[in-house]
Amino acid sequence: MGKIVITGASSEIGMAITEKLSTLGKPMLLHCFRNKTPLEKWSSSAQIVSSDFTNETELDKFLEQLEDTEILVYASARTDAGLIPQIDPGSLDKSIKVNILAYTKICQKIIPQMCIKRKGIIVGISSVAASKVYRGQGVYSGSKAYMEAFTKAIAAEYSKKGIRSNCVAPGSIDAGSLKKLAFFDKEDLIQLNPAGRTGTPQEVAEAVYFLCSDNSSFVNGTVLRVDGGHWLGV
Repeated sequence: MGKIVITGASSEIGMAITEKLSTLGKPMLLHCFRNKTPLEKWSSSAQIVSSDFTNETELDKFLEQLEDTEILVYASARTDAGLIPQIDPGSLDKSIKVNILAYTKICQKIIPQMCIKRKGIIVGISSVAASKVYRGQGVYSGSKAYMEAFTKAIAAEYSKKGIRSNCVAPGSIDAGSLKKLAFFDKEDLIQLNPAGRTGTPQEVAEAVYFLCSDNSSFVNGTVLRVDGGHWLGV
């Protein structure tokens, strides 16, 4: 039985995804940056690995643990905010490594084995910021746009090999990273949303679960927005 790999599993959205996908009954590898404490409840049933994706050596060691991956959910992300001239070079480098390079290298590692088994599911946790940009989100939005294009490219190249590759694009979700994503406070974001509220990590997890289940067997190369209609701009 292939395993489920969830990166960024210790975030609020990552934990909600872990909770939901654990019901699939498959072995799980849960990644976190440093703090394993939020994942302790799964310590007896899952492999928990800490890895700094900005460190090439640590990323390489993580790649070695991806044998027999059947489902990948890439929920790792850096959400550095700032106007373009003010973006710190170090933060820019780290954002590119986490949001773009690590995702790319992990997919490069697991795709060949998925092709052999003619079975695999990849879900990238993107953002509505990939297509609806606000001030201070330049790097973050650009990196998420890359994720969506790259994820669609996987579907285009490997759908005939049994691989399904999609993105979930959350909008304003009531989680720890919300305040980093734009120069707005929570109430501003609620006012901008037709639903009149923010979303929950559990609602994101439900979308991920759908894309990882047989119910989405004919869904490939798409972006599933979980944003309460915010992208509509009404």
